[in-house]
Amino acid sequence: MCVLLIALLLSATAAFAQLGAPFAPASDLQRTWSLGGQVYGPTLTGHFQGVQSGQPISVDLDSDLGLSKDKTTPGFFLDYQGPRFAFQISNGTAEYRGDRVVTQPVTVNGQTFSVGTEVQSHVKLASVDIIWTTKFAGGQDAWLGFDLGAQIWTIDMDANSGPTSGSAIQASTRVTAPIPQLGLSAGGRGFNGGLEAKVYIHYLGYKQAKYTMVGADLRYFPVRWFGLRAFYEGSSFDVPKGSLKDDLEFKLDRKGVGFGGVFRF
Repeated sequence: MCVLLIALLLSATAAFAQLGAPFAPASDLQRTWSLGGQVYGPTLTGHFQGVQSGQPISVDLDSDLGLSKDKTTPGFFLDYQGPRFAFQISNGTAEYRGDRVVTQPVTVNGQTFSVGTEVQSHVKLASVDIIWTTKFAGGQDAWLGFDLGAQIWTIDMDANSGPTSGSAIQASTRVTAPIPQLGLSAGGRGFNGGLEAKVYIHYLGYKQAKYTMVGADLRYFPVRWFGLRAFYEGSSFDVPKGSLKDDLEFKLDRKGVGFGGVFRF
């Protein structure tokens, strides 16, 4: 199924690149730099179970905390597209809040909230992405490439007993997850550079831990030097106990649509 998905994505992108393109002999892709801002507020679900930074943790972000999106801080991106290589760096921050009476014990940084306690929570997820693409096939309007890079997640979690509870309990912890990026990507340009598209799929497995990500990026340029961007990205990071850490199990799923503006030069 995964191989079929890759084939479909690559075929669709190659076909898109031919739309509106005048007939011309095959030549290299034109070099461009792009700089822009973006807003990406994905959903976030998952759980932690075990020991984090020497303290017990046992919490489900959805069923225990009832997290929902609170606000998004705009980030930036910078990328280069050339005939043989491409490069992109981007960042962004999203925040989530929850307020729920827990139905099972919840532990954050060694502090346990007992059944019936109102827990008010706040989670901040900051991410930085750095991707280098080596293109192994393509021409003037389309390319296929191999992606290598890293995505770094920093999760700050705070939990407090609500005003309806008895004695006040406060707990906070930070989880940092540097995730190597390996995968395939494909892109193309059409309508004489008025549209750009890219799709990608990344996968990483180590022992029993696995990480997958799929994404698509579409840019429309009403003028050559400025455009609008819409993109989708969905990722899943599943780490069973004993795979990366002997005493910690966690699973995080993040997915959503983002928007931005692009200056191209």
